[in-house]
Amino acid sequence: MLYFYTDVVGISPLLAGWIYALGIGWDAITDPYMGFIAERTRTKMGSYRPYILFGSIPLALSFILLFWVPPFEGTFLFVFLIIANIFHRTCFTIVSVPYSSLTARISDDSEERTKLTTARMLGASFGTLTISALGFPIVNWFGRGEESLGFVYLGTCSGLAAVLILAITVKTVKERNFDIEISKLPNFSEVSKSIVKNYAFLIVFASTLTLITTSIMFNKNLIYYTKYALGLHDYQGLILGVSSASAFLAIPVWAYFALKIGKRNSWLISMILLVFSFLFFYLYPIKNLLELLIVLVVLGIGNGATGVLFWSMLPDTIEYGEWKTGVRTESSLYGFMTFAQKGGIAISALILGMLLTNIGFIPNTVQSEETLESLKSLMTFIPLAGVVLSLILVYFYPIDSKFHKKLIREINERS
Repeated sequence: MLYFYTDVVGISPLLAGWIYALGIGWDAITDPYMGFIAERTRTKMGSYRPYILFGSIPLALSFILLFWVPPFEGTFLFVFLIIANIFHRTCFTIVSVPYSSLTARISDDSEERTKLTTARMLGASFGTLTISALGFPIVNWFGRGEESLGFVYLGTCSGLAAVLILAITVKTVKERNFDIEISKLPNFSEVSKSIVKNYAFLIVFASTLTLITTSIMFNKNLIYYTKYALGLHDYQGLILGVSSASAFLAIPVWAYFALKIGKRNSWLISMILLVFSFLFFYLYPIKNLLELLIVLVVLGIGNGATGVLFWSMLPDTIEYGEWKTGVRTESSLYGFMTFAQKGGIAISALILGMLLTNIGFIPNTVQSEETLESLKSLMTFIPLAGVVLSLILVYFYPIDSKFHKKLIREINERS
């Protein structure tokens, strides 16, 4: 998205950062409310699946609008890009918050959730792998040298894939039947107080938020570093594909570790691997495609852990909060989590746009050695700090499989 704004639409990194930040900031604001609404929905299809079904078509259309370069300039162009981004983020919220909440609604067994999350993250990672590997080839193939046209086709392919995959989800996934009356569900104030007292959730929340907001400095700059520092822009599909593929292939391994040695210990190991990987990326003078791919494979293996571990730890904190406060929050908790995530990403994207401007980055020109060195520093030390902080936070995570079974047992005894 950031590359599309700077190198295809042709706006400055600062404006691109503002658009990205405002769009995802809006997404963050709407997520908790979407969770609150979904949790109180009652239909024959369940609470969450109707939003996934009926939200998929607008979401698909929003992808096309998102990657279209309008025939505007100046202020009109900037305003249109913001509106298109906010429309896409709204559609995404309607689908993604109920979708994320399904894990807790399908099962309350911690180990089964790990397996469910593994399957989900394999699918998500394969989607990332697909769009990473095929994104630029699709742009180049359909664009025939005109990237702006190619990106419209990319948005179309993404939208069609979304409709198909979400339809399969609605058809095949079944929600457990919850008989809790809407009037007995906690109000927004009670939900907020419960979350504040949920120690386990706050650890997962803080560690994941730290990782996401700092890793954006590496992920968003990788295309720029590949293009301007290494001169490998023609290999973007391969580079992004290998990075995503390594994370994809690592997911079953990390899931196995989670079941054998626990989610907390697996997280700590993955963070240690990422610490050494980022240090190697900075200290080793990468000069060719093979060397870059090797570094990205190791980074991808470490990153493969975070998705499966986070999304399997988060549902467990629902029971921890219910055990601690007597208030059960599913979709609202997911909405609050994504609110913080996306709010953090919005701020990080804005800061990234400012930093790129400050280091002298100018799209589609030869970058100075100082700019490239500063770019590499941004890509290394900010994510590295996030990894170290996340490692420290998760060290204090209190839930393991045995403790979670105890929570479920005591909650059932109360009722």
